[in-house]
Amino acid sequence: MLVGKNITLRLININDLDFLFSTENNINNFQFSDNPKFYSKEELLDFINNSSNDITIYNQLRFVIEYKKNQIGFIDLFDYDSINKKAGVGIIIDEEFQNKNYGSESLDMLIKYSFKELDLLSLYANIDPSNFKSISLFEKHGFLNKDKLLYILKK
Repeated sequence: MLVGKNITLRLININDLDFLFSTENNINNFQFSDNPKFYSKEELLDFINNSSNDITIYNQLRFVIEYKKNQIGFIDLFDYDSINKKAGVGIIIDEEFQNKNYGSESLDMLIKYSFKELDLLSLYANIDPSNFKSISLFEKHGFLNKDKLLYILKK
């Protein structure tokens, strides 16, 4: 668990199934997804049950972003590459909690965790050019645009 000033990042668990289901299947989020599709509760339950706190097993970690013990979003490390010491980052914040600095605090915590605890050398994000909020968030944290969709942060 990672504890910040206003939010907490914790690994996903079975109690997050309904929140994960509603977030993953919210069509308003599809416009910014690399893989927009509907997931069944069974598929998501399988994902949760196969999640681990060891990034080397599935090459990813999904954290739940909590504010005052309420689930407000997710932040992920994915495509973990132990040889090149890099990983992708994805974040989604429930609309009700956007523009309140929770995404920024979450990303800051994840960057520090990635570089210090996982000894990564770089992080990247694939961001749709029309997703101005995400572009602003990642650029605020030092990610540089390398091509149309790719943003990179180096240690």
